[in-house]
Amino acid sequence: MDATEGYLNQLETWMRERTTLIVDAGASVETAGGDNDRWRAVREEYGIARTPQADRELILKANEQPRGALVAEVQVALEAVAREVLRNLKKLASLDGYDGKIDRLRAQAERNTEEALRNYRQKVFPKRGMFAFAKEAAQKPSPVMPTGPVSDVIVHACRFCGAPRTSSELKCQFCGEKFG
Repeated sequence: MDATEGYLNQLETWMRERTTLIVDAGASVETAGGDNDRWRAVREEYGIARTPQADRELILKANEQPRGALVAEVQVALEAVAREVLRNLKKLASLDGYDGKIDRLRAQAERNTEEALRNYRQKVFPKRGMFAFAKEAAQKPSPVMPTGPVSDVIVHACRFCGAPRTSSELKCQFCGEKFG
């Protein structure tokens, strides 16, 4: 293994370790939108200002987050890690024989934030029970059903939580993930 390959491996390991540290520190916060020593250290390391109390309360009320650091704060820290990896890869530009590994690591860095946020949400937000979707749908007014024969209907379900797509938005209203 030469120096460039060692550097790329080290960069990949660093990204994985930092991502794990951020997600675990955010999830270790006991109160929703709260703070503890681990999460405070992460915020200080990445220069993330604490969200003002009034904004925090609005966000928590809208998201019904039971515990953990705010998702937006975790996202800012994860994006900083991805930026650092991409900045280091840009320095390497195009080295002969390493294009494939550089491209793979670049793609991994670009996906890292989204995948880590999904992992964080699974740790922090409670998993909805199988009847949660039925209760939610029962509270919404049902559209008028046409009389006579009806053509086939396709219901799109969220690939992360299984909720049905009930609006034209491309974001699941239950878990916040993108449909697709």
